[in-house]
Amino acid sequence: MNIKHLSTLFLLPLSFQAAAELPLSLEELLTDKGKLRLESSISYTNVEREQTRLANPIYIQTGANSYIAVPTALQQGSRNSDIIIGTLGLRYGITAKTELYGNASYLWRNDRTYNGAANSHSSDNLSNVSLGISHTFKQDGKNPALIGFAETTAYEKSYGKASSAKSWQIGATTYKAIDPIVLSLTGTYHINSSKNIAAGKYKAGNYFTLNPSISFAANDRISITGGVQWIAQQPSRLNGEKLAAKNTATYAHFGVGYGISRETSISASARFNVSGQSNSTLRLSLQRTF
Repeated sequence: MNIKHLSTLFLLPLSFQAAAELPLSLEELLTDKGKLRLESSISYTNVEREQTRLANPIYIQTGANSYIAVPTALQQGSRNSDIIIGTLGLRYGITAKTELYGNASYLWRNDRTYNGAANSHSSDNLSNVSLGISHTFKQDGKNPALIGFAETTAYEKSYGKASSAKSWQIGATTYKAIDPIVLSLTGTYHINSSKNIAAGKYKAGNYFTLNPSISFAANDRISITGGVQWIAQQPSRLNGEKLAAKNTATYAHFGVGYGISRETSISASARFNVSGQSNSTLRLSLQRTF
């Protein structure tokens, strides 16, 4: 396979061969005109924290560029949490270069705390519904490809309160195919507005992510992806008062994709903490194009 052929795969509907050759981080970004793609995933995250109070939320990645803000606790003491998020999404190609997409996520969590006595608490709820649009500004060729995207939360629930259009995200992905390797870089900026919760007026800190990655087409069905992710988050505020300092975190991630058929592919990935707040995520995804 030559470089030109591999580049073309990014811009066509998934074929039996192309499903595996698309890197995991990019195959979720493109949908051909008139095509509908169903996406589903389940993510498991384990979080360990000491002396936790209402502070910056933990952001769990549920898609190529999608994140769920999981609130921290309103108490002190050591805390270990298991969090499972199920996500269902649809993408539709309205033109050859532009698509609309939407995702809904349901969250289950179990928190085990110790503050002189051991306690365990479980909860579940519809956590997030988001809507977005992406556009290919430049296709891969002599220069790298460029895809821009923007999305907002149509529904979001945190600290027991629901809100809408309080979170916005803008970003871009650029990639270059150098057969059989694909190099990519994604940057996002997430903007949070204030919302009312039981404790008062709460604003989660805005945050920026930068994610360079490399993908390798192992054969006609399997692709392997790895990279790092850096997150910088501004302090969250309650009634105008800072709840934490500005913080940064670094993660490493890797994944494997498998093309089951012309229309269907699955992928598995792991994301784990290198520095900053302690948490790790495992994700299993399924994609079906109609």
